[in-house]
Amino acid sequence: MPVTIGQTIGTDNRYQIVRKLGWGHFSTVWLCEDLTEGQTYYAIKIVKSANSFKTVALDEIKLLRCVKDQEPAAVGYNKIVLYHDYFVASSLYGEHLCLTFELMGPSLLHLIVQSNYQGLEQEGVKNIIQQILLGLLYLHDKCKIIHTDIKPENILISVKEPYIRNMVAHVNRFNELGVQMPKSYVNAAGWNEPELFEQTCDEASTSNVIYPQRVDPRMTSCPNKAFVNDFSKSIKIKQDNRPVSPLFVDPSIQVKIADLGNSCWENHHFAEVIQTLQYRALEVIIESEYSFPADIWSVACLAFELSTGDFLFNPQASEHLSCSEDHLGLIWELLNGIPPYIAHSGRRSSEYFTSSGTLKRISPENMKIWKVEDVLVDKYQWKRVDAILLADFIESLIEPDQDLRATASLALTKKWLDTIDRH
Repeated sequence: MPVTIGQTIGTDNRYQIVRKLGWGHFSTVWLCEDLTEGQTYYAIKIVKSANSFKTVALDEIKLLRCVKDQEPAAVGYNKIVLYHDYFVASSLYGEHLCLTFELMGPSLLHLIVQSNYQGLEQEGVKNIIQQILLGLLYLHDKCKIIHTDIKPENILISVKEPYIRNMVAHVNRFNELGVQMPKSYVNAAGWNEPELFEQTCDEASTSNVIYPQRVDPRMTSCPNKAFVNDFSKSIKIKQDNRPVSPLFVDPSIQVKIADLGNSCWENHHFAEVIQTLQYRALEVIIESEYSFPADIWSVACLAFELSTGDFLFNPQASEHLSCSEDHLGLIWELLNGIPPYIAHSGRRSSEYFTSSGTLKRISPENMKIWKVEDVLVDKYQWKRVDAILLADFIESLIEPDQDLRATASLALTKKWLDTIDRH
């Protein structure tokens, strides 16, 4: 939908466009002022007009309504980005569904970038992961919804009123000076230059995101670092431009799970293959049946990434191996094997595993068993006592057998989270 800054949309022209926030494969997202409430702002997701996108958006609205109405007093309800309503807007391309959400700040990816990919201090990581698990507890237990795309880009930071006012003032300053705003503020398509909320979209991903995804994160920088002072403290930088220590995150940081655009019901799946690659569960790779445990696997990947700045699994295709085969090899090395009954449980198992349950194209002598605890100690120089607790948490969330994998409820009781400093 072509959008102009200052344009009004919605019933009775209720919302005025302030600037663009982000974009996904079938939508753009805009910062809008609610003219009926007086300086109240929302994020409005405007969906492409093609019928296929409308169908997906209508499914998302059903999921969002369930989340909003199911049990507002339940634990974890306030850890999901709040959906308000939707309306239809018209353009020369047809009718566009427009979904209205509470306005949030940047995603966790931006904190990872700010850490120079060294990770965050553990107290911050524990607080963030605890909040994500509470959100999943509500989605899974109360709503019977599988998110299917838990990753840093889909966990957004809650921001306070001054932060929002500053964003609006930034746009107003452009207008006062008569200076043309950056394309990223106004263009209804994609953009070229990265801005506060923005990263280049990874076309290989399956995700329909509100806040776009990254290119190879080890090659990405975040040019606009002003926002970080709202959530974290400055860090000393060595001459090689790497932090002396992980990024300190404000202990009071609040986050919420965003983007149910790829979510599904426990008993009604919309796709066989879900999740962004690096966070994809074992059962999804081999195309076994999946459910809530797939989200839990992604939380483990996220906990490791927030703690270290690196992916837990970052599979790469090569001349001899597909991406999925490399992924399975990485999982095998980290878990010291995959039980044969799990290896043979998927529709694609015969492509990857022998009849005895070993990997077809990766021989045992070419694999190095390197468990999470040892990775943290050997590669990241963690103290063994600290590595043991995080490794125990992660391994319970990437248990190959979904029936034995920790639930959100059980994960919240793990000793690693029990050590949060609550003062």
